[in-house]
Amino acid sequence: MKELRTYLRINSIFSLLTGVMMAYFSKTILIFFNLDMANNQYLFEIIGLNLFLFALFVWYVSAKRLQSVMLVKLISFLDIIWVIGSCIIVIFQLFNLSVKGYYLILIVAIWIGFLAYKQLKQIL
Repeated sequence: MKELRTYLRINSIFSLLTGVMMAYFSKTILIFFNLDMANNQYLFEIIGLNLFLFALFVWYVSAKRLQSVMLVKLISFLDIIWVIGSCIIVIFQLFNLSVKGYYLILIVAIWIGFLAYKQLKQIL
């Protein structure tokens, strides 16, 4: 269980830091991804807020509900959905993003996929 707690906390911290950075540096990230500021003004703030809430949930599970296989599966499922969505964006080059943006999405997806795998490995 100690290893599961570790991976959940890494997931939580990564989600928290990413969410805060997305919200705080949203304009810079819009430029990095080559997105129009007028049409996407609040995009990264919204994603960042959701990541912040997800991070709190994951931390709560790691601290208080570690024995709940269903909650760990839910977290891992949400991670896998993130990875699938990211892969779809990259494979089909959706939203006409910058090349650097697609690479960043892919790198984050690989990291999140790794965390999901390690979390599921601990409970299956």
